[in-house]
Amino acid sequence: MGILCISILDRNQESVYMKESSSSLREFFLQLIHNNILKIEDRYYVQRCGIPQGSILSNLLCNLCYGDMENKLLCNVQEDGLLMRLTDDFLLVTPHLEQAKTFLRTLAKGIPEYGFVINPSKTVVNFPVDENVPGCLEFKQLPTRCVIPWCGLLINTQTLEIYCDYSSYAYTSIRSSLTFNSTRKAGVNMRNKLLAVLQLKCHPLFIDLQINSLRTVCINIYKILLLQAYRFHACVLQLPFHHHIRNNPRFFLRVISDSASCCFSVLKAKNAGCSIPLSYKAVQWLSYHAFRTKLANHRVIYKCLLGPLRQCKLWLTWQIPKTTMQLLIEVIQPSLHEDFKNILD
Repeated sequence: MGILCISILDRNQESVYMKESSSSLREFFLQLIHNNILKIEDRYYVQRCGIPQGSILSNLLCNLCYGDMENKLLCNVQEDGLLMRLTDDFLLVTPHLEQAKTFLRTLAKGIPEYGFVINPSKTVVNFPVDENVPGCLEFKQLPTRCVIPWCGLLINTQTLEIYCDYSSYAYTSIRSSLTFNSTRKAGVNMRNKLLAVLQLKCHPLFIDLQINSLRTVCINIYKILLLQAYRFHACVLQLPFHHHIRNNPRFFLRVISDSASCCFSVLKAKNAGCSIPLSYKAVQWLSYHAFRTKLANHRVIYKCLLGPLRQCKLWLTWQIPKTTMQLLIEVIQPSLHEDFKNILD
């Protein structure tokens, strides 16, 4: 009988050990599978087939199954390259065209012993595909030099720099996905909510200067702050009626300024130990421009903020070196942010 040992770090960085026998874990997982109860209207049903949707078993079993498949059938594809997988989404990065074609052909044919079949309509390639590959007509064919989407990321096929993919926000309401307690201390709750979400969105992949060029980091920071401006507006619309912007413009300007401070703090922390060629004033400038860009579309609500934002941005323009300003002006060009046009709210 096997024994599984799990070591967990608690908040005090002390190890907590759990020991479970393989038989007890097996019994626990069988209980999860065989005793899932569904309520449909006024009736209760016991699920007899499949794994409950959202079950912790789904990812676990998927990783066990596909991990074994990778070790046995795909172990050679990572020569001079990298194979990554998030649950059932594969990404192969390789400089060898024939290796990429072989990998694609293997997956396109399916691997029956693992129940593996790809979805051609969700398959993206940036190289010519042989006509005899099953489902090839449904593959999304991108140019050799492009950014390729994978699990919420956009990866530059030439430099391997990484951007965030905002296409999932198209035709969605920011307001419907962002809620906070607006009954008591609504303004403070709004600020805390916005900064908490911002920290999550400032993912190290987007602001790491060892992975990305300064230009790419600036584009990522600006888009993060532009999305923050959309969230800001969504929160303002949820404030109680008496919380008008004009009643306390300083507070709302401080929330905007705090967004820049939070973003710059994460940037410094991620790139600790190396010189950061981007000052706090540059991040502030990007923040003020991002918020003016969004809030100007709702001038009636934010009339008392637009003037101060413009003045702060103008003052910073004279404080930032010309070479940096040229870069900032380049990364705010509307053509780089077409993916924000279809966001609702």
